[in-house]
Amino acid sequence: MSSFAYPGAIHIHTTYSDGTGTFPEVIAAARAAGLRWILVTDHDTLEGAPFAGWHDELLVIVGHEITPDRNHFLALNVNEVVSNSHAPQDYVDEVYARGGFGIIAHPDERVANAHKQIYRWDDWTVDGPRNREGRVVGIELWNIMSDWGENLTELNKLAHVLNPRLGIGGPTPATLAWWDRLNMLGRRTFGIGGVDVHAFKAKAPWGEAVIFPYQWMFGTLTNYLRLDQPLHEDAQQATDQVYAALTGGRSYFVNRLDGDAPTIIFNACRGDEHYSIGDTIRLEQRPLLIEADVGADAYIRLIADGEVLTSAVRRLRQTIDRTGVYRLEAYWGGKAWLFANPIYVNE
Repeated sequence: MSSFAYPGAIHIHTTYSDGTGTFPEVIAAARAAGLRWILVTDHDTLEGAPFAGWHDELLVIVGHEITPDRNHFLALNVNEVVSNSHAPQDYVDEVYARGGFGIIAHPDERVANAHKQIYRWDDWTVDGPRNREGRVVGIELWNIMSDWGENLTELNKLAHVLNPRLGIGGPTPATLAWWDRLNMLGRRTFGIGGVDVHAFKAKAPWGEAVIFPYQWMFGTLTNYLRLDQPLHEDAQQATDQVYAALTGGRSYFVNRLDGDAPTIIFNACRGDEHYSIGDTIRLEQRPLLIEADVGADAYIRLIADGEVLTSAVRRLRQTIDRTGVYRLEAYWGGKAWLFANPIYVNE
């Protein structure tokens, strides 16, 4: 069973695209926020690739975000930029043809305002490469910058800038339902939380202000990887570990604004058999016990094939005797807080 949990951030922009921070500044902010790895995805460029590797205790991984007007896709483990001029299905196929993988970014945007346009993933029948057999895709279930922007109006703008929590709600029901549906169909899809940080600068009465600086954003949606071994001292091997944990669904993410969860329990067991996040289990007509503990008095729900199976405060134990996709989510003070990738139970 996994013994190590490594916190990191996904979906980061630097001065190589439309972020305001240099790589050294972003790295310093991530270290100050207690992260151990970051995944930088500047728009349509890999210029930051020379910064990939270990920076003291922080592993920097560089991918890129394919960004046409809509339908954005985080392209990972590729050495060349994939053109944004193709149709979404075609550039997704190209990422996988090059040996990479990707994450569908902020799929359910619906609102345009002074802060943002609509960067929606238009065709939800495009959920990965055409040849999906054995290939895993990610969905950015919760993009905190997108979430905040979707809730912004002229009336609430000042309040939401001064207190960003007011504009943060969580993943949309449609996104969660899509995720569940894909996994129920056997189209293996992992979920992540993305910060989409740019650290925009704006004029204020007192001078220049940074809207959501890097270090602050790195204290919001944090993805915890569950690893059997510590991250390797060799940067390429450590990067491979991160990619394997992501694609294997061995991760969960939490909004640290409302409390951290550096270690959680989300396991299934049967006698001497023990399983955890991302594992696939054969039921074989022998019931399993699912155990969960998030380490805080949050309201937790065990979701089975998209429906709430049971709920509790902080911890739960549930015997299951049917196949399905089982995942954990938690709410703190009525707000979305934690989402774990599934445990899969087959016949």
